[in-house]
Amino acid sequence: MAAAKHIVMVVICLVTLFPILWILAQSLKGYFDTIAIPPKIVFTPVLDNFVQVLERRGFLQALTDSLLVAAGSSLLGLTLGTPCGYALARVRFRGSESVGFLLLITRMVSPIVIIIPLNRLFAVMGLIDSHIGLIVAHTFINIGIVVWMMRAYFRDIPESLEAAARIDGWSTVGAFWRIALPSAAPGLAATTIFCFLFSWNEFMFALTLTSRSVRTSPVFIAGEFVGYLAVEWGLLSAAGMLIVLPMLIFVVAIQRNLIRGLTMGAVK
Repeated sequence: MAAAKHIVMVVICLVTLFPILWILAQSLKGYFDTIAIPPKIVFTPVLDNFVQVLERRGFLQALTDSLLVAAGSSLLGLTLGTPCGYALARVRFRGSESVGFLLLITRMVSPIVIIIPLNRLFAVMGLIDSHIGLIVAHTFINIGIVVWMMRAYFRDIPESLEAAARIDGWSTVGAFWRIALPSAAPGLAATTIFCFLFSWNEFMFALTLTSRSVRTSPVFIAGEFVGYLAVEWGLLSAAGMLIVLPMLIFVVAIQRNLIRGLTMGAVK
């Protein structure tokens, strides 16, 4: 029975990792190997694709733009959404459940529904093709999930801890900063990763609200390696691996808090 479980787990892992392994294999192939039919399973690995991608003008700047936008939108979303989630978790009022659900709905709305009015608004405000404009747009995407997740995490924290802090003379804000927020650190880590991933991978807003001054990595790849007549599969795969690498490092760095965060609150 134990052997069967291990076999099933291995199969599931292979199926899950297959897209990444396939992209990695494509990134290590020469040009003619990438377009061979049937696809070559045995080939001589080369690093030419990675060298060409790193030398391509604008690629490193695109990674920098993605990092700035993802970090900025995650920070802004957490700054605005965490206190709101705490308020919904602690303050009981008529319709509080509906407020949380309405905020979650904003994450379900397709970006194409709001992209035109948002583009017009940003054009009037002078935020088109700027880091600030894209950070604000991505915050619109993230704020709902931040509030929803943090509300659940704060509800898992006993209110008696904050009540004891207020008895000791701390204000509600002080109890939030010194008790609730540190206790919800694993939830903050998990929420941060979700926000960062959503922003890092987002394409529609980045394509519509930016042009030359700011180009995130998904927009850069789509414009540089996907042509009208052909797709540079080797370069595209190498660029994809280089984009995935920072996220892997980020997740591994805080994996302990991530695992704790994913086992509490909304995803418990």
